[in-house]
Amino acid sequence: MFVTSAPVVPPRTAVDPSGHVAGRATKLQHPPATRRPIALSAARRRAELAGLLADPRQAVQHDSIRCLVCGAQFRQLTNTHLRAHRLTAGEYKRRFGYNRGRPLMCRALHDLYASRAVETGLAAQIRQRPILVRPELRRRGGAREIALEELLTRREVRERARKPTFPI
Repeated sequence: MFVTSAPVVPPRTAVDPSGHVAGRATKLQHPPATRRPIALSAARRRAELAGLLADPRQAVQHDSIRCLVCGAQFRQLTNTHLRAHRLTAGEYKRRFGYNRGRPLMCRALHDLYASRAVETGLAAQIRQRPILVRPELRRRGGAREIALEELLTRREVRERARKPTFPI
């Protein structure tokens, strides 16, 4: 008798990642060595989050961004998701050390939005400059809070400048 480790699926039948075939409840059979307890994946997720908290820039990848509260991956951290953690975008950025101007989206989505803005001439449609509309900005003279993200980037640039560029 021939035994397979996965259900036999007729052509053009959808199978979701849990092994269920469309409309049928069949279990995907895994060898015992590949089964992982849920606690292990949760522990791994906590360890990954701890690493991301040390350098939050690593949470923003080309095709995803990790929520530093729950560890979920998204293309964009929406206000709806942040509201589930009782946070606003500004509070999230302040809490985890992002620059105020950092978009909470993956790089691919940011590049797409930027290219669309250039194509549609969005910059030409903006008529207000914040420093002219809000005089308190001019009084501050460019003083602003420096976020963890910016400190880490500055540190990396200094370290790269100190290293010799020639082989020893």
